[in-house]
Amino acid sequence: MTAEVATRPVRKRLQPSERRTIILQDALRLFAERHYSIVTVRDIAQLCGINVGLLYHYFDNKDDLVRRALGYAIEQTVARYEARRAAGLDPLAEILAWFDTHIELAPTLERMVKLMSDYANSNIRDEELDGLIAGFYDGERVLLEGALRRGIAVGQFAPVNVPRTARRIGLMLDGIFHASASRRDERIADDIRDLADLVRDMLGVGEGAPEGAVNARI
Repeated sequence: MTAEVATRPVRKRLQPSERRTIILQDALRLFAERHYSIVTVRDIAQLCGINVGLLYHYFDNKDDLVRRALGYAIEQTVARYEARRAAGLDPLAEILAWFDTHIELAPTLERMVKLMSDYANSNIRDEELDGLIAGFYDGERVLLEGALRRGIAVGQFAPVNVPRTARRIGLMLDGIFHASASRRDERIADDIRDLADLVRDMLGVGEGAPEGAVNARI
């Protein structure tokens, strides 16, 4: 008996914050693999290797878990970007840092986009989810518009319609993740790098473009 106990693997006791993060990550993965509306709390608990009662210790119910999982993905994205831009980047580098963040966190963002898309196409409406989604895209708009305006002001970028250009960049970035899901070609990183080259051209800072050259107004 003593020998059996000695060789039995010891289960690591996780801190509450670690356990909560694991639950959120696994829940987000399940919501991406299936439609979030058909995933049950029991499904998530089984994937996490915990009982349902423990899961309810961390989250009120499944709706709360959906909100927290989406919020977790957004927080991770914003935090990673803020860490990149903390070094004081120029306007173009700020935009490219946003792209690099999407490359680094591609699996999380794929799942986040899937969850948001499934929610948008459902008949369910949740004020907090709506706020999280709107807040994410509004934050993206603010950072892109801010970088574009600063780039134009210092002569780094060609004059462009700032709100329209920022929206186009955001739509193209979103489209890459939707295309990856529908085409299953796993080209997210390459497509984002191609988008970066396109944005340089749009802003008149593409390879071979004369300094200060003005391309077609966007």
